[in-house]
Amino acid sequence: MFENRVIFKPYFVQSGRGPHIKESILSLDRNGDPFHSDVRYTKEGIVLSDLEGKEEFALSLRWNVEGYGFLYMPLDNGGEFYRLPNQNTLEYNLNFELLKTRVARNRRRLISFNNDGFKLSHEAKYLIELGEQYLEDAMAAEGNPEKCAKISQIGLKYSIKASEFIEIEKSKFDCSKNGSRNNFLFGCDTRGYFQMDQDLFFERFTELFNYGTITHYLKGDAVNFEEVEGKKQFVERDLLLDKLLDKGITVEGRPLYWVHTWVTPEWLKNKTYSELLKYVENHVREVVGHYSDRIKVWEVVNELHDWANENQLNHEQTIELTKLACDVARDTNPNVKLLINNCCPFAEYIQKGMWHDKKAKFPQRTPHQFTQQLIDAEVDFDLIGVQVYFVHRTLTEAIQSIERYKQFDKKIQLAEVGAPSYGITQEFVSEEKDFSQEPYEWHRHWDE
Repeated sequence: MFENRVIFKPYFVQSGRGPHIKESILSLDRNGDPFHSDVRYTKEGIVLSDLEGKEEFALSLRWNVEGYGFLYMPLDNGGEFYRLPNQNTLEYNLNFELLKTRVARNRRRLISFNNDGFKLSHEAKYLIELGEQYLEDAMAAEGNPEKCAKISQIGLKYSIKASEFIEIEKSKFDCSKNGSRNNFLFGCDTRGYFQMDQDLFFERFTELFNYGTITHYLKGDAVNFEEVEGKKQFVERDLLLDKLLDKGITVEGRPLYWVHTWVTPEWLKNKTYSELLKYVENHVREVVGHYSDRIKVWEVVNELHDWANENQLNHEQTIELTKLACDVARDTNPNVKLLINNCCPFAEYIQKGMWHDKKAKFPQRTPHQFTQQLIDAEVDFDLIGVQVYFVHRTLTEAIQSIERYKQFDKKIQLAEVGAPSYGITQEFVSEEKDFSQEPYEWHRHWDE
């Protein structure tokens, strides 16, 4: 009856009310990039039968591991990846596959560090060995799926803790080896200037930061920048900029082009593509030129990798527009550093097929794929901006998603970073429920 199906059957061996799994499941390629498939969560388990042209896949799903957290976890057949069968249904034990993948990833991660002089602590080694021993025990119990799942779940807890030890200990090793960076920039958005006592703002801001961003959202800002076309609000931003420079703060301006529904006025949405290019050219030249060398960095485009797309541009148009904006900014001020800012590092939107809250009209890309296309098109920019908001991932997956950008030989800026103290969904909107009643996300419930 059923052909070419793979089923990953979960065994809910956790205690408590749950939920122990989320229905939002991602199919991944060998690069770790999501692609659209028919993956779905049913009464049978996680079912997949159509890879939409791909030959192999891994999965990422949110799974509750008591003693660690309720995070997205990968399963990739221990690095070998899965394929659809030709004519039948393959069934896997989800708990076991999660453990097998984590043990293999720990091994590969350690191998990648071996030539660096890095050595693990005894505690980390012990956790790794515990996970591997539980994997052996789970393999011996494969004839009893429930028992195999219980053993795998315990081993998964130790293996994930081991992966976290690996990352933290390697980070401490790198910091000790490399020393401090005197030119390190640590900053924050400065919209608080318009929202609180200004003297108190500068007192608190300069205690912590040497870098500040001034926003230029056309609408939806503390002070809208261009709610009416052609009427740009520079005065308030000039005053703020002067005060920041007086305090020795390096300033970034952002963004020159961001078309999320929150910040895009109707007059910009209604432009034809040729009209849009002309507006972007004039806008970039006027704004970058206005500030001259007082602003050192400009975020050129924000979230244009098929996420924030109120102008409904196709891939070729997003690349052309980005290249134009960068070229005009560079021509206007050759001294300025140009930043391309990306959100949603794990590109969950691809499985949903959504531009934020709208159905996407074109196939979607991950931030990494978008960056690769910019590089291939020889777009002139300096900095890759990565946003790290409540990513619901283990440390290893979060760090590796940033490390992938090394291949482009450009500086990385963690352009936006956030963690919730209440319980937050992807776009800052909290549902009206008590998050303390769900399994904790990472080690314990979020708080301040």
